[in-house]
Amino acid sequence: MVTRLAHRYAQGVYSACAHTYAQIKDGDDLVQDKALSPGTRLTSWDVARKAGVSQSLVSRAFSGNGRVAAETREHILKVAADLGWQPNALARSMVSGDTPLVAIVTSRLGYAWRAQVMSRLLEALDRLALRPLVFHARKDAGTDELLAEALSWQTKGVIVSVGSVTPEFAEALHKQGRFLVTLNRGADHEGAFSIATDNHRAGMHAATALTEDGARRPIMIAGPDDAWASRMRAAGYTDAMGQHGKRAVVWHYPDLSREYGKTAGARFLALPRLRRPDAVFAANDALALGFMDHLREFGVRVPDDVALIGFDDLPEASYTPYRLTTFRQPLEVMTDRIVDFVAERVAGRTPPTSADITYVPATFVPRATLRGDQ
Repeated sequence: MVTRLAHRYAQGVYSACAHTYAQIKDGDDLVQDKALSPGTRLTSWDVARKAGVSQSLVSRAFSGNGRVAAETREHILKVAADLGWQPNALARSMVSGDTPLVAIVTSRLGYAWRAQVMSRLLEALDRLALRPLVFHARKDAGTDELLAEALSWQTKGVIVSVGSVTPEFAEALHKQGRFLVTLNRGADHEGAFSIATDNHRAGMHAATALTEDGARRPIMIAGPDDAWASRMRAAGYTDAMGQHGKRAVVWHYPDLSREYGKTAGARFLALPRLRRPDAVFAANDALALGFMDHLREFGVRVPDDVALIGFDDLPEASYTPYRLTTFRQPLEVMTDRIVDFVAERVAGRTPPTSADITYVPATFVPRATLRGDQ
């Protein structure tokens, strides 16, 4: 439900803003008359003609800026109401240069963790009287066009949680006096604020936990190389396995989804019994849960036959059929830090920035899918 609502809200915000932008480009001062047929627009000029006053007087009546007699304001407001017209606050703010917009560039809202991030960000921006302009990518790769489009909109700043931020993009935002925040990836710019789960460290922790649990043939199932967080977890896992004198085996899949977890389960079952992995670290809980579902259909027991660690600590991971040992991402800490940074910038202050990423450790959550958990 959270995912569907977040995605629907994102699409609605983007569509509304795109419509407003088209109106501004047409030179209109903008307001859609809901009582008229689609495509028909009323403007403050129509209100002025009907009310028998100047357009500037209509603007002052609605904005409260400048002197307008009480009787005149009441007359203008009544005429506007009769026509079904109201001023478009977004258009007015974009023209004046004082927009309440914050661009959010994201993807994969079908993932529960991404939906949780989006939900918290939307709620926090609303408390700051800011409005999100959401750019949604189907996958992490190929987001350059989205970033360029986000740059073209007049916003207070941009929050990026997908793809790679180029130095040119970061510098362009910085020169325009707008903020840049990156989540679970770096920005490599002194004027940005970047925060991420310490995915590399968590990957090392997972490798060590599997080794100490007695794993002899451990593997990792991961997403594509363009998925930054998955790649960092795989790098940490590989480094730690090397330190433990083991060869790191990583199965990569095009998507970090439950369906590809089932695909990994089918690959596992296709191996001869004595060659099957006896322990698995999944780059996220969706992969882990799909893997478990498929194995159970064929009588393979977790953790008796194969130990398993996930990542994200989705609500379902704690349910009785799974009781998945996993890592909890510091969602609240990261989103709170982002919101604090944005609030400081909106208030006109200059919070600390850095080209380095601020890393926050994940929390290991042992449950029942390691042999040592029994």
